[in-house]
Amino acid sequence: MKETLLFFMQGIPEMTGVIALCFAIAKVQIKWIQTLLVGVGAAILSYTIQSLSFFFGFHTFIILFLVMLFVARVGQISIFKSFFVTSIVTIVLGMLEFSINSLYFWLSGDTPHDTVSNETFWAMLGMPQAIIMVFLAIIVSIIIKPDKKGFE
Repeated sequence: MKETLLFFMQGIPEMTGVIALCFAIAKVQIKWIQTLLVGVGAAILSYTIQSLSFFFGFHTFIILFLVMLFVARVGQISIFKSFFVTSIVTIVLGMLEFSINSLYFWLSGDTPHDTVSNETFWAMLGMPQAIIMVFLAIIVSIIIKPDKKGFE
């Protein structure tokens, strides 16, 4: 139960940030309530797929593919533009995760093995990247003005 709660505590803001940043880069207006609800659904689906014991990372591939389709449909943009936007956001998320984890390991002297074995702390270590993704979406949507409505 604790593991599930920790997954959602980090997964919901992260998925919401991923979807919102995709919309912002694609110049689609972000409607936060709907984006949050889709983020919750994506986190639930991600957890379900991860629990089915497919190969490592399969849930990430499936969720990003679905985010790509979702952004294309809701944002009324081409699948190619959606693929490009989703790829950029995936790279940003990966760079954030790598940077935050590397900084923590460098500052603390802990090893990845020690940190991963503490489930609570490992989930909390993912929170900064989730929060940064949401802030990036807000900043990008201010800089790049949306020209599409979305969620209509």
